[in-house]
Amino acid sequence: MDFNAFEWIESKLGEELMNQGFGEGKPLEEDAGRAVMYTAESVAYSLLYDEKAGHFELRSATLDEDGVPGPWRRLALWLFDEKEGERADAESIANDFLEVVRGPKQIKQAQQKRRRGKDEDRSVDPAFFVNRLVNVFPELKEEINGEKIVYGQVRPATFIKEKVVSRCEALSKSRPQGEPMKKLCALLDDMYKNGDMDLRSVITSVLLNGLSDEAYAVIAEQLGDELKKNMGFSRKLRGKDIKPEKKKKQKKVEARLESR
Repeated sequence: MDFNAFEWIESKLGEELMNQGFGEGKPLEEDAGRAVMYTAESVAYSLLYDEKAGHFELRSATLDEDGVPGPWRRLALWLFDEKEGERADAESIANDFLEVVRGPKQIKQAQQKRRRGKDEDRSVDPAFFVNRLVNVFPELKEEINGEKIVYGQVRPATFIKEKVVSRCEALSKSRPQGEPMKKLCALLDDMYKNGDMDLRSVITSVLLNGLSDEAYAVIAEQLGDELKKNMGFSRKLRGKDIKPEKKKKQKKVEARLESR
């Protein structure tokens, strides 16, 4: 086809990310195929076309102090045949990738011949969630950088408890129906749906259970059914001292030596 799908998707994705404060796309060396990377202060996105597998991938990673990305996490995948693929296919891929990076929206699954496996559906970790919170609370960016300077990395559970819970509490009082609150609730739904077990625990046990009843009631009204249902169980355990099950006493067995 005369149409270059990679360059077209790259231009759309790059335009959106630059509007969010990311730098221009830079070529990324990948054995699998052509790739480009966009970086901000603590997070990176990359676009990859895997030539052997015949698919486009949108990935994310956290950056270390030297700006080097850590392990890439797949956010979305679309099959695409370079020979048979059409412009409309590339447009669908670009639109899906844009929805992901524009932030808190549900990541769509590829409507193609193959679908992602269950083990790939929930691959977002707590560190990625912390970075996405900057879209709701921009002032967190400096505190995230400070956390990295002191500890070498962000401690998600501690950071959420000390820096984020109080902001959510204040937001529920100052702008309960405002745009920031809508972004926060949509982000929580999105991250809970696609997050790994650590992230799910941070969202429920640390963030939402850290809120007062008044603040939680405001946020719960705007949460999706899945998260709200699971929080119904988690919220009931809030503040309770759950003791481990007592071990049953075992009968003492004596070993006796028979005299010969």
